[in-house]
Amino acid sequence: MIRLSFFRFNKLGIIKIQKDSLEHDSKRNVVYKIDCKNCNASYIGQTGRKLNTRIKEHHNNINKKTGNLSVLLSEHRLQFEHEFDFDNIKILDNEGYLGKRLVLEMLNIKLQEDND
Repeated sequence: MIRLSFFRFNKLGIIKIQKDSLEHDSKRNVVYKIDCKNCNASYIGQTGRKLNTRIKEHHNNINKKTGNLSVLLSEHRLQFEHEFDFDNIKILDNEGYLGKRLVLEMLNIKLQEDND
């Protein structure tokens, strides 16, 4: 009679199975914060897409001199001639559901206003 036994290598700690973490700017479903380099102002936004896609849109909008400047970043830059720190964007929250992400964005904006 032959007895067979099976075991998983992972239980022995020989092989570690782990997903690679995404790079900071490749994350999706985030609430993020961009600080001004010249003052205490900051911009808080949210996106369901990759963060770097949304940041590219901010860059395109911030370089406009006229027209519909819908982003507060552009208005702040033109009014005060300040620059935003796009190299150090902070991810404040991760949330896959849009409704919850919008609430998190609003709460973070309110917390920022209360601290100013």
